[in-house]
Amino acid sequence: LLLTLVNDVLDLSKLESGNYSISLSNVVLPELCQSTLAGVAHRVPKRQTGAETTDTEIILNTDAQRLQQILTNLLVNACKYTSQGSIVLAYEIADTSIIFSVTDTGCGIDKEKGELIFQRFEKLNSMNPGFGLGLSICRSLTTLLGGKIYLDTQYTGGARFVVELPLHYPV
Repeated sequence: LLLTLVNDVLDLSKLESGNYSISLSNVVLPELCQSTLAGVAHRVPKRQTGAETTDTEIILNTDAQRLQQILTNLLVNACKYTSQGSIVLAYEIADTSIIFSVTDTGCGIDKEKGELIFQRFEKLNSMNPGFGLGLSICRSLTTLLGGKIYLDTQYTGGARFVVELPLHYPV
């Protein structure tokens, strides 16, 4: 936990100072999603996880490491708040964007806290591990990649986080 805190604080410091570098490459999304799910599989031994994707092999020009960091943070959060049920990572193309979602059947989040949870050191449940930095980092990284992240307040079966990224990285 201490190592995670130090790394998160360093990431935030770099993001806020503008010293965070983006390394663009062509990313094959089904591979990235499967790799991300495999990376968190040890956290979900009793729950069902999966990826919902289109049959089309989508290639996105983005920073693979940063995108994987965003998705991993969202999946880890879903694991913390979902004691049973399912967690699903999905993506779809919509116009000029690609929309990722991490949906769980956990305890959910009040609509009123939809923005509050993206603030630093904000935790909804002090009993769960973590420091309340993950969603703040996700928002900063998503913004750096030219996109946006938010809680889908219309979803009521748990929680759903949505990340919208442009199909083409803004120059």
